[in-house]
Amino acid sequence: MAFLARAPYDNVYLHSLIEAGPGRFYLAGDAAGDICGVLHDGPNLVFAVGRPEDADAFSASSLGGRSTRMIVGPRAAVERFWLGAKGRFPSPTVVRTSQPVYALTREGLATTLPPAGSFDVGTASLDELDELALHGLRMAAGEFGAPPPARVDSVFRGRTANTISAGRFWRARRGGTLLFQCYVGATTAQTAQIQGVWAPPERRGKGDATLAFAAICKALLATHPTLSLYVNGFNTRAIALYERIGFSRVSEFASLIF
Repeated sequence: MAFLARAPYDNVYLHSLIEAGPGRFYLAGDAAGDICGVLHDGPNLVFAVGRPEDADAFSASSLGGRSTRMIVGPRAAVERFWLGAKGRFPSPTVVRTSQPVYALTREGLATTLPPAGSFDVGTASLDELDELALHGLRMAAGEFGAPPPARVDSVFRGRTANTISAGRFWRARRGGTLLFQCYVGATTAQTAQIQGVWAPPERRGKGDATLAFAAICKALLATHPTLSLYVNGFNTRAIALYERIGFSRVSEFASLIF
């Protein structure tokens, strides 16, 4: 945990996986016997290293393979790992070469934004499940260039219901109309990682998303010391929104999806 805490925004998901309990976790050590890498080998292969070349210990092993759905981690480390390991994986269907990592502190939250006004900002209820799950699935489909789905499958619906029941799903409305949604994914004592950031397409370009997300971030910062997220580098509109709120770039990820 001390090793992972050196890069809290990069390693929040891996840290939370370890805290969650059983799983296949591996360590890499340097010549002095100190930890220089941590890896979770599951459907998502997630790792952290001290230096990019420390990924060589994992790429030279038999970890990961045909059942892996995604490889994700700091960009330089993912690139180094892939050089040595790609022979035992299928060709990725999606490659995200640049995914900037952003962080927000209480001091960094923008104070120049107007108040959210008449927004209803808070955690979601199960009464909102069907609408929020449909938008969440539309976001996921758009991520991979798929057409918007007409209905939500039971697995995705159940996952969204669990997130809502845990009090981790946030939304903003005005007059009952959904303006914005997101949820808290991984958390540690140092940060909370925000995922599923989405504004319905018909509500974009009006300034609502900026004010709504800022209000949600303000509420979350009352209970978390910092917030973090990562975003595809080509999503310039989302990056501009995050920076207006006060997020600053701290690192960069890359992902290979199979």
